[in-house]
Parts: sequence; structure tokens; C-alpha cells
Amino acid sequence: MSKLLPAILVTLIISGMSIFSLFQSNKIVDQNGTIDTQDKEISFLEVSLKAEEEASALLLIDNAFLREQVTVLRDSVVLLEGKIKTLRSTIRKQNKTIKSIKGKLKDIENQYASIKMEIAELVRKDEIDQNLISSLEADKTDLRNEIANLSIQKEQEVNSRIETEAELLDRQVSEARFKRITSLVNNTSVKFNKITLSKKRFGKAINKIKRENSKWKYTVVEFFLEHEDLKLLLDEQFMVKIVNSDSGEVLSYIESNPNFPDSSIDSKGVEFKFDGNMIEMSYFNNQQKDGDNYEVQIFYLSEGEEYLLLNGAVPFIQNRKVVTPK
Repeated sequence: MSKLLPAILVTLIISGMSIFSLFQSNKIVDQNGTIDTQDKEISFLEVSLKAEEEASALLLIDNAFLREQVTVLRDSVVLLEGKIKTLRSTIRKQNKTIKSIKGKLKDIENQYASIKMEIAELVRKDEIDQNLISSLEADKTDLRNEIANLSIQKEQEVNSRIETEAELLDRQVSEARFKRITSLVNNTSVKFNKITLSKKRFGKAINKIKRENSKWKYTVVEFFLEHEDLKLLLDEQFMVKIVNSDSGEVLSYIESNPNFPDSSIDSKGVEFKFDGNMIEMSYFNNQQKDGDNYEVQIFYLSEGEEYLLLNGAVPFIQNRKVVTPK
């Protein structure tokens, strides 16, 4: 018995060491698995962050482009004016060419008619000069060929002029449209009555937004559109956007409003048709607000394009504090 006890103890120690070794091995495997998972999560977060940064950069580029559209419109008008001038000059040259061809055609047709009369007189004589008639018939053949060629040239020139005139009309329509848009965008003033933030539609105004669990859900915007010729704005389509100035992201408008039926739920802005009244709008968005700076932007809409009004971008949150629109 005395010899058996040490053997049992040794066995127990070895078993304990084996169990401990197995436990440690499993623990290391678990730790390695955790590290692998964390590495994958870190890689995913890095990719997501990069994608988010790229998306933000694109949004800022889009926003900058919208701010520069007035300049683009002015440049487009200048280019169109130059093209219209060139097209008008081309039409003048085409008219001269057509007139010249018509003149030649008339002369040749007169020559042809004269030869026909001469042949008719020759065949009525007692003695027919067949050689002269044959020569005149050859001249008639040449003249017919010239008439055919000139007629083809005239038709080609007329068709070319029709195409040029159609292009000129198209450019003139575009020029008139761009001039109208430029005038409207440049000369429409936005006079803000108020911009307030709140948790509820008719709740208490919020003066600053928290980093987390922000109460800001509603943005109440009231403004007037002013123009020296107010009738120019009537029944025109506009849009209001609330934009994160830091990233360029447009806050989605996610609540239907019967006052603005043109705007669908989850749209990037609220569309409205101007009828001369003050615009009174409640813009609902309950997502987390991560930016430090936000602004209201007013756009004019034309044929699917958006044009930011010249003074239509107004900051109302700076460094997460509400500021009074100027």
C-alpha cells in the first residue's frame, strides 16, 4: 500500500498536467480564433471606412458641382452663342451656294430649250442637215447630264441647309432655356423667415445637437422666394434639401406631407411648386446626425436637372449649434 500511493500520486499529477495542457491548448486555440475574428473585423472596418470616405468625397464633389452650375450655365450660353453665330454663317454660305446652283441650272435649262427649238426648226426645212442635228443632239445629252448633276447638288445643299437650320433652332431653344435658367437662378432671392429644430413636429426648439441620441428629428423651414418679375417663378418646380456640409450627404425626407405631394417618402429633398406664398415646410428625418455643420439648400428644377439658387445655400448648424440664418 505504501508503494502504491506514490504511483497514484504520480498518475494524478500527470493526468492533471495533461488536462491543464489540453485546457491551455484549447484556450490558445480560442484566443487565436478571437484574434483572427478581430483581424477580420478590423479589416472590414478599414474597408468600410475607406468606402465611406470615398463616398463622402464623391458627395462633396457633387455638392461643389451644384454650386458651380451657374458658372457652367454661363459658359454654356457663351458656347451656344458662338455655335449659333457659326451656324448662321454656314446657312448664309449654303444659301449662296444654292442660289449659284439654281442660276447655273436655269442657264443650262435655257440652253437645252434653245437647242430643242433649233432642232425643231431644222427638221422642218426641205433639206435636213442630219450632221448638225446629230451634233445638237449630242449637245443636248451633255446638257441633260449637267442638269442631272446640278439637280443632285442642289438637293444635297438644300438637305444640308435643312439640317443646319434644325441644329440652329435646337441651339437657339437651348440658349433661350439656359438664359432663362441663368436669369432665374441668379436673380431669385431666398429670404428665410426661420429655421428651427425639434424632436416633435410642434415641440420645443433645440439649440444644439448631441453627439449621440440626438433629439433632432424635425427641421421647420419657412422662407420666401423673391424676384423682380415674380410671375417668372409661378408654377415653377423647386426643391429643398438639408445637407451635411462636412460630408455632402443629403438627409432623406422620410415622412409624407399632403402639402408637398410631389415629394415621395425617403426622397433626397422636398419638391414644391411655387404659387407665390411663403414656403412652410416640416422636414422629418430620424437618423443619427454625425456632422458638425448643416445647411439648407434651395434648388430650381428644370427637365430633370437641379440648379442651386445663387444665395440658396444657408448654414443653420455650425459646430453642432443652431445659428440664425442671415
